[in-house]
Amino acid sequence: MAANTGVYVQGLREITRAMEKAGVDVEELKDAMGAVSDRAATVMRPFIPTRTGALRATAHGNRAKGKAVVTIGRGRVKYAGPINYGWPKRSIRAAKFTDKTDDVMSKEAPRILEEGWNKIAERHGLT
Repeated sequence: MAANTGVYVQGLREITRAMEKAGVDVEELKDAMGAVSDRAATVMRPFIPTRTGALRATAHGNRAKGKAVVTIGRGRVKYAGPINYGWPKRSIRAAKFTDKTDDVMSKEAPRILEEGWNKIAERHGLT
């Protein structure tokens, strides 16, 4: 399987640590990252090829304090990897829906995080 794709936000770890030291609840940090992953899932869905819509329906964002993750496929929908990365032996072309999402989110994720962090900072009097 190919390496994970994604968008790297420089300084994310440092900001997360600083906010925790300032007394910000981890759940609030998860909310900010959850906003990014929810937006990424929304951006990704139209890029996922569909026959039945089953794979597209599995794309959803997860909440974590230090990263935003979109999961695709599970249970009876185990073919997300071959659809995204391709499978030449089976004549499946790579859809590259994760790459397309990363292109969009590389512009949107920093803005969404900044908005989330600013709201958290205001609530805690850190501005």
